[in-house]
Amino acid sequence: MKRAWIVAGVALLAGGGILPWGVGYLTEHQWQRAVTEVNDTQPFMQVDTRDYQRGILGAEVRGTLVLQDPEAGENRPLEFVAHVTHGITGSLMTFEPAGGWSSMEADWFPGEDPTLTLETRLWGEVTLKLDLPELTISDPDMEVRVVGLQLDQSLEHLSGDVWTGQGEVRLDSLGVSPVGGSPVSLSDVIVTSTSEPRDDDTRLDSRVEFNLGQVDVLDGAYGPHRLVFALDNLEVASWNQLANGMAELQANTLEGGQNTGFERQMQAMEQVNQAFRRLAAAGFSMAIPELRVATPEGDIRGHMEIRHPELDAEQASSMLLVMQGLTGDLNLTLPLALAEQNPAVMLQLAPLIKQGLLVQEGDRLVMKGQMEDLLLTVNGIEIPLPPLL
Repeated sequence: MKRAWIVAGVALLAGGGILPWGVGYLTEHQWQRAVTEVNDTQPFMQVDTRDYQRGILGAEVRGTLVLQDPEAGENRPLEFVAHVTHGITGSLMTFEPAGGWSSMEADWFPGEDPTLTLETRLWGEVTLKLDLPELTISDPDMEVRVVGLQLDQSLEHLSGDVWTGQGEVRLDSLGVSPVGGSPVSLSDVIVTSTSEPRDDDTRLDSRVEFNLGQVDVLDGAYGPHRLVFALDNLEVASWNQLANGMAELQANTLEGGQNTGFERQMQAMEQVNQAFRRLAAAGFSMAIPELRVATPEGDIRGHMEIRHPELDAEQASSMLLVMQGLTGDLNLTLPLALAEQNPAVMLQLAPLIKQGLLVQEGDRLVMKGQMEDLLLTVNGIEIPLPPLL
C-alpha cells in the first residue's frame, strides 16, 4: 500500500509539475520562433519581446507590437502583456494592452472588455480567439461603431511557412457615420476559411467564403452578398518556395534605390519566377466559383476559373511560358437596369458595351469568356494575351 501511494505521488508530481514545466519550456521556444517568423516575413508589423518570465505552471510575457508604415517611415508602438497558463498538453496565452483595455486614451469599449487568447498544443496546433463585444471610435470627422466581432482561427504547421486549418470571423454590425454625410452600415458579416492538406501532405486545397447579410445606405437596404475564392491542388513545396520569394521581394522593396537592394530584389524575383513555374508544372486551379452581389435592380452574378495542367518531367523542362498552358473560363451577368438607371455605373460599363465585351441578353448584360493558348475570347471577340508569365 505504501509503495502504491509513492507511485501515485510521483505520477501526481509529474503530471502537476514536471509536465507543465516542459510544456512551458516548449511554449517559450515556440513563441520566440513565431516572433522571428512574423518579423522576418513582412515589413508592416514587428514584435519585440522584452521580458519572458517563465515559471512551472505559468509565465508572463511583456513586449511591444510596432505597426510600421514603410513608405512614410512612421511607427506606432503598442505595449502588451500576455498571461500564460501551462497545462499537460499545451498552454493558454491571454493578451491585453500593458495598462489594460480601460487605459486607452479614449473610451473605445463602452461595454465589456475584449478578450484575445492564443492556445498552443504540443503537436503544433494553434488556436487564436478574439471576442470584441463593442468598439466605438469617434473623431471630429466621423464615428465608427463595431458590434459583436468574433474571431476563431485554428492553425497547424504543415511545412516551411505553410499552415493549414480552419477559421471564422463573425461581425454583427459595422456602422460608419461621417459628420455631414450619409451613414453606411454592414450587418451579419461571416468570413470562413479552410486549408486542407491531401496526398500525404504534398498537395493543398484552400477556400475562403465571404458572406454579407445586408448593406444599409440612405436609399435602402440590400443583400445578401456572397464571394467564394478557391485554390486547389497546390504543390506544397512549390507554394512554400513561392511564399518565401514573395516575402523576400516584399522585404527588399524599400532597398530598390541601393545597389545591394536592387541585386537582392532581382534574386528574389528570380526565386518567385522559378517557384511559380514549378507550381504551374505541378498543376493547379484558382477560381472564384461564386460571386453574388445584390442591388436594387437585381443580382450581379458570376464565376471564374484559371487552371494549369500537371506536366510530366519532360514537358516541365521544355516549358517556355507558364501562360501558354493556362486555360480558363469567365461568366459575368448583371441587370441592364443597373447601368440604365445609374449614370456612374453606365460611365464605367459603356466602353465594354461598345466593344462587345458586354452584350445584352434579355434584361441582362452578359460577359462570357474562355482562355487558351495565349488567347482570351470574350463573347466571340478574340484578344491576344501578352506572355507575362
